[in-house]
Amino acid sequence: MAGTRRRVGVAMCPEFLREGTAIADFFAPPFTVIGAGDGEVAATLTDLLAVAGRPVHVVDPRTAEALKYACNAFHATKVTFANELGRIFRRYGVDSREVMRLFCEDDQLNISPRYLRPGFAFGGSCLPKDLRSLLHLARVANVDLPLLAATLQSNAVCVNDVVDRVVAGDGHTVALLGLSFKPDSDDLRESPSVDVAERLLGKGYEVRIYDPIINPTALTGSNRAYVQTRLPHLRRILTDTAADAVAGADVALVSSVHPAVLAALRAAPPPRLIDLDGRLGGDLERHPGYEGVAW
Repeated sequence: MAGTRRRVGVAMCPEFLREGTAIADFFAPPFTVIGAGDGEVAATLTDLLAVAGRPVHVVDPRTAEALKYACNAFHATKVTFANELGRIFRRYGVDSREVMRLFCEDDQLNISPRYLRPGFAFGGSCLPKDLRSLLHLARVANVDLPLLAATLQSNAVCVNDVVDRVVAGDGHTVALLGLSFKPDSDDLRESPSVDVAERLLGKGYEVRIYDPIINPTALTGSNRAYVQTRLPHLRRILTDTAADAVAGADVALVSSVHPAVLAALRAAPPPRLIDLDGRLGGDLERHPGYEGVAW
């Protein structure tokens, strides 16, 4: 009717329809996502899209838009990853189709949510070593693997970013809570936290380290040799408790969610808290000095 005011709502509903199978994909989506800041709009679209029979995730519009980019970027990365492996393996007489067929049978690590959480850099005795070995094979065979080569560069950027953020802030006392490359492990080989500690010490910062698993006297073999080379003064800067590391610190870099760490941060949070893991909990994320490493 003329003069009738109509309310217009806006939402973002990312679609994941493939050419040639769009109708089938619409009725069997991997998930249904509605990006809406208006509850009435979200409710209307939820009813409309219920025909697909899938749970509906209502998020803010920017999250919905970012999801679309994330999915397609990952698909493009997967294609490139498989093709790069094919180029190098072919030179060594390996059928990459068979490799990837077996690769995809692993739904615990390979085709799974594992490793798909934003956070800090990777490390340890396996991933960096094997990636470098593969890149060495590629150089010997004169094969270009830009995606895999850039993976090491991107990992280094993660470490650089944390160091730069500490340097850009005030104060010179840093509490590093968690030192190994993964929780519940004393493996310090190529741990990005060891790299951060070494670089901050080199810049003149006072660094205190707490890790509930690390006992310098118990380290052996290549693990011990690595830390002696990178952090020869580990025993001096390693504290007995998380509270000792946090006391008087200007900034805390946190990769451990051990109860002692969480308790120390709640009891005496430093002015800045940079979360490298993303699982500290809502109370600490509400701290005015909280920063997520990638969020």
